[in-house]
Amino acid sequence: MRRKRSENRATMREGDRILIDKGISRKVMIIARVEIPHSNEKIFVSKSGGKFTIGLKVWKSDYAWSEKNQMWVPKH
Repeated sequence: MRRKRSENRATMREGDRILIDKGISRKVMIIARVEIPHSNEKIFVSKSGGKFTIGLKVWKSDYAWSEKNQMWVPKH
């Protein structure tokens, strides 16, 4: 019996939502690229999800999937 797609995720995918918490500001962004040259641990996120728009790189290991919010959230 197959489980629903909404099961707890172990891998990040392009298009997933991610909560970026920078102390005074919290933004929901979209994972634009999972593969970053020379780094398996970083992902690129942007507001639009565009692969080459202005955004930022974050560490994969700092985030965990939140089933409740259906997005990646900081682990701390």
